[in-house]
Amino acid sequence: MSGLGAAGGKSAKASFVSYVIPEEIKAEKDFGKKDKMPNLLPGEVVFCSASKVLKYTQDELSQRGVFGTLVCTNFRVAFVSDQAPSEELENLFKNKLYGENDIPLSCVDNIYGVYEDKRKLITGGIVKSKIPSKLVIHCKDLRVFQFALTYCLEEDAKRPESGGDPSPP
Repeated sequence: MSGLGAAGGKSAKASFVSYVIPEEIKAEKDFGKKDKMPNLLPGEVVFCSASKVLKYTQDELSQRGVFGTLVCTNFRVAFVSDQAPSEELENLFKNKLYGENDIPLSCVDNIYGVYEDKRKLITGGIVKSKIPSKLVIHCKDLRVFQFALTYCLEEDAKRPESGGDPSPP
């Protein structure tokens, strides 16, 4: 046998045919251009944000989730969904400090980055040229948040331009 799909030494012809036009694929992957931001508290400063982030659902083992914007401030890590929230959830989580998708920094236990299917603890000395494909945040209250960064482009990750850079010179 010379290989899979090859019969009698003839080269195999591709048998897959796509019936989806490339413009339709682009339209499906075209997300909202408008960045959504959480309601900031007085004195809360945005350090960085990334749009087109996929937040995996916590209640299932499947890889389903919701797209939105991930924002890091001096008080919390917040995820703002691109979908309109339902009234039931709004009434359920009616808190002025943080919502269902907010993680106070005092509650964060560990943050892991997934690099090529290997999970590594993210520390302050991480190489900036490597961007993880997934972030896993373990909280002290036993919650686990998973965010996929595979759809987030480098130009979609932003740091505030006004004010000072929070990192030391």
